[in-house]
Amino acid sequence: MEKAEQVGADLGAINAAIMAPFGGVAGEYAGISGGQITVDHDTVLQAGKIIQDQVDQLNQIVRPKLMQLMPGDLGKDDVSLAAGAEWAKILAGNPDSYVKRIGQYIDGLESLAQQMKTAAQQYGFTEEQIKDAFGAQG
Repeated sequence: MEKAEQVGADLGAINAAIMAPFGGVAGEYAGISGGQITVDHDTVLQAGKIIQDQVDQLNQIVRPKLMQLMPGDLGKDDVSLAAGAEWAKILAGNPDSYVKRIGQYIDGLESLAQQMKTAAQQYGFTEEQIKDAFGAQG
């Protein structure tokens, strides 16, 4: 497989990993770009577990693939070298690169999971209950 095809396949795999948990409700949330999650005493542990599970999966599957997105040499001619350099910037070098944006997405989910843990504590759940709900990261 050529390097460009591998990069495309890796991006597809990353997208699939990010979107997989939402497949069953995709139609319900089509077109929604943001919003708020409302939790209460009865749902905070469940919501937190879903978010933490997603963080764990993304850290295990997606983060290791991010550094493999570099296209490498596309060819030895001037055009290929220039295209490869620009593609590398888009993927990982620029401040708004795919690597950085995906990392920020995962970091944001980690922050949200932490907020859920704090909310669970405020609702009076014990550390053991939180750990049981959130898994080893709890």
